[in-house]
Amino acid sequence: MTCLVLLAAGATKLLDPAALAGVLRKLQFPLAGQERSSALIARVLGLIELLLGFVALVVGGRVVAAAVAVAYAGFAALLWAARRASLDSCGCFGSRSGPPSRLHLLLNAGSACVAGAAAVFGVPAVSDAMLATPLGNATLLLCVLATTVGILFLETEHG
Repeated sequence: MTCLVLLAAGATKLLDPAALAGVLRKLQFPLAGQERSSALIARVLGLIELLLGFVALVVGGRVVAAAVAVAYAGFAALLWAARRASLDSCGCFGSRSGPPSRLHLLLNAGSACVAGAAAVFGVPAVSDAMLATPLGNATLLLCVLATTVGILFLETEHG
């Protein structure tokens, strides 16, 4: 599930970087002082999220799980800083992002812990179980593509 959230959040940041860019500027994130540079940073972070979510789903493994854990720990740190600064948006899902809540912070910290446990104990990729058959592989690929396209559609049509 954490991987799907990465896919969704990454896609929305690629399409709508303004919310996260604003958060980065308000928090005085390094190199994010200008609107243009903060939007670029937000898009790069979105691309990293999107790729990390996809790789975690398809490849899996301890190293990827550790990278997901680090990403969620970073999200939790950003949320903590945004809460302390009383920001009205976390920037996680573009313009649809709400204020950073305690629950949101706990979910990100919990996701970091789950991914950290996966890194320590090892977990196969979701695709490993499905790759046993060509139909399973095609199904996984279609699900990932449909989720990504659906999020992109929602962001562009209703954002």
